[in-house]
Amino acid sequence: MTASSKLQVRDLVLDFFPQERRRERAIRTLAATLTRFIDGADLRARLDAFADLREWTSAAPPTPAGNDRTRLEIVLQLMESQSELRFQFQHGVRQILTEIRSVELFAEAGLHPREGLMSEFWRRLIERILPSAREDTDLSKLVHRLYPTSKAIDQLIDLPDETFERIARLMAPVSDASAWAQQREDVTQAFYLLGVHVAGIGLSPDLRARSHPIDIEVSPFYQLQQSAIDMVKQDGARSTLETWREQVQSCRAELEYVRTRLEDTGVSTALVFDMSTIEHAISRMESIVGVLFVAEKHQSVGAVKHLLDDVLEARRRDLSIRALFRENSALMARKIVERTGKAGEPYIADSRSEYRAIWRASLGGGLLTVLTAALKMRIVEAHLPLFVEGMAAGTNYAVSFIVLQYFHLALATKQPSVTAATFAGIVRDTRGKARLERLTEFIRRITRSQLASAAGNLIAVCVGCLAFAHLWAFIFSQPFLEVHSAEHVYQTLDPFTSGTMIYAALTGVILWIAALAGGWVENFATFNHLTAAIAQHPLGRRFGRERMQKLADSVEANLSGWTTSIVLGYLLGFVPVVGRFLGIPLDVRHVTLSTGTLALAAASFGRDWLYRGWFVYTVFGIAVTFVLNLGVSFSIAASVAMRAYGVPRHDQVSLLRYTFVSFLKSPRGFFWPPAKSDQQPTD
Repeated sequence: MTASSKLQVRDLVLDFFPQERRRERAIRTLAATLTRFIDGADLRARLDAFADLREWTSAAPPTPAGNDRTRLEIVLQLMESQSELRFQFQHGVRQILTEIRSVELFAEAGLHPREGLMSEFWRRLIERILPSAREDTDLSKLVHRLYPTSKAIDQLIDLPDETFERIARLMAPVSDASAWAQQREDVTQAFYLLGVHVAGIGLSPDLRARSHPIDIEVSPFYQLQQSAIDMVKQDGARSTLETWREQVQSCRAELEYVRTRLEDTGVSTALVFDMSTIEHAISRMESIVGVLFVAEKHQSVGAVKHLLDDVLEARRRDLSIRALFRENSALMARKIVERTGKAGEPYIADSRSEYRAIWRASLGGGLLTVLTAALKMRIVEAHLPLFVEGMAAGTNYAVSFIVLQYFHLALATKQPSVTAATFAGIVRDTRGKARLERLTEFIRRITRSQLASAAGNLIAVCVGCLAFAHLWAFIFSQPFLEVHSAEHVYQTLDPFTSGTMIYAALTGVILWIAALAGGWVENFATFNHLTAAIAQHPLGRRFGRERMQKLADSVEANLSGWTTSIVLGYLLGFVPVVGRFLGIPLDVRHVTLSTGTLALAAASFGRDWLYRGWFVYTVFGIAVTFVLNLGVSFSIAASVAMRAYGVPRHDQVSLLRYTFVSFLKSPRGFFWPPAKSDQQPTD
């Protein structure tokens, strides 16, 4: 770099600005940066200067108040008015274009191979902190330097089309069509790699097992790759372009078919991630086709902008740690929701006959809970070692819940977390006014079903516990609970002087976790063909194939319920124990069990069951517990399920508003099924 060339570029820049502004530091910095770029000795020097120029244009404008020109606008006007400076700048751009390679950027951005959550977390964290270790000739490294943050990416994506077109004209070397030849070849190579990527994932064993049973050579994922090669060879001839587009549609149709099979075959987070990767890769290929073959000359800048926007959005996903956990939580939610949604369908009454069946099952569940509540009080009164008490209480609950399932009885609080997934399934499958109508009708059905189940539970457990307490007193001539134990029950259920509200909400979370565990285990068993493995186990030679098949059928029908019951039971048993061990005020309040213990306590007081008026407060505590148990578990489950299906927040708000208006117009449907539902069950 000679002193004369430095002086020439500096003069060209300063001539653009008024005399009084030429001494400003920002103007002198711009002149120095352009000088370094134009006179750069090698690729690294030019890229350093180019990155500094990008940083300069993104800063606040060095203009007097009232002048709203951005720094980018200043540079564009400078180059457009100084033809000699523009020519030298374009020559420097040409040097970069001939040396830098862009295959990896267009073929890999946002399409990383599947990695574990933590390994991907560390990769993203290190990439955000440390500079890129890629070669200077890799365009990905330059893009990372130019747009290192989400805010910087937004600045490019949000550029008006007119401004982007002016930038493109500035970057394009004048009268030199060969300048972009290397980049065109790199984009073509990226197009090939994307086709291979789609074919490799689309023909993986997990996807093939859930796709249509066809030969490899006729798979749309394989055909997409082949048609991409043909299209490039024939330079985008109309016939090859149409064939390629048909294969794109076939690939998307095949992905949709795989999605419909996930409920039957089980959901894998890796599988859903692979399907998402195929979709992103196909979208990238479409953007590249727009640049290479489709766009007319006057549309080429817009096509390039669309491709760059796609790459930068993918780059944003690559950088975002928050997005990583959000995507993985959504995949995990999807993995669970399909199973819990299927499990929730039996808990919803469509007709009056089903409504009566829910009442019968709930009354039976309430009666069984009488024994559970009685055993719970005996375990608490025994003052066992903490671990033994937790095991005893958890086993009591778990066995009770499993017996409930075996005899097809119902417990209201176990239902909201699984019915919420069915609710989200309707959101996934419908749109517009039809979605609102179906969801409102579903909420009517779910509300009256849950109220019936809760009422049946509470009535049966109250009557049953009172009968049990009187029978105990008749046989043993003493109340089932001592006075101090009965007082303790009254005190713990008071919503104002105890932590009943907090504990009831915590129990709602526990109810959701238990349903989550049940859905996860059932999905695991379905995805890994566990029941088929049991049916075909070598033990069948000793016990008989029919017995092994019956065992497999029983596991398939009950695995989710068993898991939910066991997890729920031991969580309810151990949470209070862990709280006492850690010195933290933790406890649980389950509405049916709490109602049972309240009835036992009231029976112990006999005619003095009001006991200083405390009974009134405990009844209010039971009501609060009911609302929080059901409300919290359903809300969390519905939120997770709608997140899994990508339901926008504004759609959720519209649903709440529509449901509230429907309740005001016709509240009866939320409490009692219509007579016609016996003949025409609604969806």
